[in-house]
Formats: sequence, structure tokens, C-alpha cells
Amino acid sequence: MKRKNLLLTLAAVATVVLMALLMAGCGETSEEPEPATEAAAAHSVAGIVDELSGGQLQIYTQADEELNFNIENAEIVSEDGINPGDTATVEYTGEVVNGDTSGCQVQKVVDVAGAETTIEGVIDSINSDSTVTITSNNKKYTFQKADVAAQNGKVKAGEAVKVTYAGVINGDDTSHAYVRSMSAAKNTEPTETTANAVSVKAANETVWASTQVNVRAEASTDSEKVGTIKKGTKLTRTGVLSNGWSRVTYKDKDRFIASSYLTTKDPAKATATKATETKATETKATETKATETKSTEEQTQEVTEEQTEEVTEEQTEEVTEEQTEKQTEEPVTLIAKGIVTDVDGRTLTLDDGTTYNIAGAQLDVTSEEALGQQVVVEYTEGSTDAVHVYLAAEEGKSIGDEQSGVGGATKIAIILALIAIAIAVVIVLLRNRRKTV
Repeated sequence: MKRKNLLLTLAAVATVVLMALLMAGCGETSEEPEPATEAAAAHSVAGIVDELSGGQLQIYTQADEELNFNIENAEIVSEDGINPGDTATVEYTGEVVNGDTSGCQVQKVVDVAGAETTIEGVIDSINSDSTVTITSNNKKYTFQKADVAAQNGKVKAGEAVKVTYAGVINGDDTSHAYVRSMSAAKNTEPTETTANAVSVKAANETVWASTQVNVRAEASTDSEKVGTIKKGTKLTRTGVLSNGWSRVTYKDKDRFIASSYLTTKDPAKATATKATETKATETKATETKATETKSTEEQTQEVTEEQTEEVTEEQTEEVTEEQTEKQTEEPVTLIAKGIVTDVDGRTLTLDDGTTYNIAGAQLDVTSEEALGQQVVVEYTEGSTDAVHVYLAAEEGKSIGDEQSGVGGATKIAIILALIAIAIAVVIVLLRNRRKTV
């Protein structure tokens, strides 16, 4: 009996120990998945470094995303520091949601120097903001922050160059490409090629602005205006573009001005020359006028045979009718006949519509008598100035006849006066004689 109880007790103890072992095993299994969960939450993403500032790292990924990570507490693995254009891998936990990285915690950043690419082209412009634009294979590329390559004037606008950059170029988008070096290309031709097959012929000459004109950063009116120069400003032209622009040195930089506003002639000298030519022209005009003024008979006689031959047929035809009349000794008098339709103290109009100036004419008829009567008007040829006006009934009289008539009447009056005096004297004598008797 005792033996049976002992066996039951041992069996119960063994059962309890087995159950405890089983329960302990179940507890350990439920705690193991936690490390597995942490490993599943770890992520990584690689991209081109765009910027590192204030503990924020911005990268451009192959998925065409720009992501910003806070890397203040992250482990940094880099040989010479993180630089724009490098390739960086970011290891983080959490999730990136539509470009938002605020829910991510960066564990490590591994940075390696970016792969470098080289292209060749011609510099279109180098701007003050360290932007360099080049043309390569008829495509235009603008690189930002390229002052490291273009410093100290090692390369200039219009020159063929070799550009080495890190990062990527998408089409003509260079916002994720960073210039490492820029140097003059070897074996360049004297004529440079720019965008749209525009050529630049090298030059080294002095030019002046022919008017007030804008100075552009590039050879286009759409380009940035970097200054304005006044007329007469002196510049050095270093290239002539086939699109009508010139490359000039302005404030120690290569700039562009439309060629039509530039001249190779010094305006100051041109002004002086023009003034001299104007003075010479005025002198010649004065001499010509003085020569043409010679119109007297004495001056005419002094004209030599050679000078006479030089008088052209056209100049001869320019002698006016008035000058010809002045050279005639006696004016020609013409006669007009008609009925007077209007008359006043200065003018007289005939029925043919012709009006004559009678202010200085000899009038044998009064205005009242002339109106409605047929009269004869003697006038000077080439004018409407009347010389003599009289009734048509007295036609045939001339000024000489009238003057003769006036003279005869005067003589008759004198004779009659003398006769009257003689009669008076005889009467007086007869009266005196009677008194004496």
C-alpha cells in the first residue's frame, strides 16, 4: 500500500514538472517575434545629394523625387564629407508618405563621390550669379553655381570648353548636375558654334554706341538686361555673331549688344567732320549765291566766254517773264473793249469777267458814266494795270491825242484871255479919250 502511494506521488510530481516545462517553453516562443518586427521596419533609399544644411539632407532619387531627411542623430559614413553631386544611401525606419519624411528616423547615411561625366560645347554666357550657359550638340545647358570652374577668367563667353560634372542631366534640366571643372577645349576652330547654328567670328576692335542702348547677358532681347550705355560710349568688341549681335567687354565681363547699335567710327571725329563739311557747304552756297546775284550790265560784260558756255540750257529757261520785261526799254500796251459791269475808284470789271486796276490810269469817263457803257481799256502787257480808259465812242484816241487836245484847249483859252484883255484896254482908252474931249 505504502509502495503504491509512493508511486502515485512520484507520478504527480513528474506531471507538475512536465507542465511547468511546457508552460515555460510557450512563454519564450511568444517573445521571439519582436526582433523580427524591428528588422522588417528598416528601409533604405539612394539618390544624388542636392544640399546639406542645418542637419537636413536633400537627395534626388531615381524615382524623380526630392526627399529631405533629418540626419542630426544618424551615423555618417563618408571619406571627404558630403558634397552636392555625391551619391548617398539613407537607411531609416518609418515610412515615407507622398514625399513626407517627418515620420522617418535616419539610422545611417553612406556617402560616396558621384560618378563624373564630361561634355564639350561653347559658352554662351557667364553671369554674375555664377550661372554658366553652354551649347553642346545644338542643345543649351545652364549650370548653376559654376563659379569654381569659371573663376579668374580662365574661360570666357564664346570659347569652346570641356565641362565635367557630377549628378544627372534630364533632357535640358541641369538642376541636379554639379560642375566639377571647366576648361578650354583643345583644337578649337576660330569660328565658334552657338545654339541654332549661330556662329561667332572672333574680333578685337574698338566700337562706339551709335545711340543709347541696352546691354544684355546673352545675345537676345529676351535675355537679362545688365546695363544701359549712352550714345558715344567706347567699348571693345570681342566677337561678331551671325544673328546680328556683338560680344563686347562690359564691366570686365562678356556681354552682348545688337550690332546695329554699334559703330567702328568715333562719333566725336564724325561730328567734327560733319561740322567741317557743313561749313564748306555753306561757304559754297554763299559763293554760288554771290555769283547768281551778278545781274548788272557791267557784271554781265565781265562774264568771260568760257563762263558763258557754262550757263546751261536749264538755267537760261529759268529767266522769268518779269525779268525779260524789265530788260525791255518800252512796255507794250494792249487794248481791251467791253461793257462795264462793275466799277469803283480802284478797279473796273468788263463783261468778259476781267478786272483791271485803274488806280493810276488816265480816266476820260467817270465811274457813274462808265457803268453799263462800252469802254476801251488800254493796259500794260502781262498785267491788268490800266493805262487809259475812255468810252468806245471815242475809240481811236490815244494818250498822245488826249494830251494834244489838252494842249490845244489851253492855247485857245490863252488867246481868248488875251483878246478879252485887249478889248478891256480899248474900252478904257476910249473912255479916257471922251473925257478929254
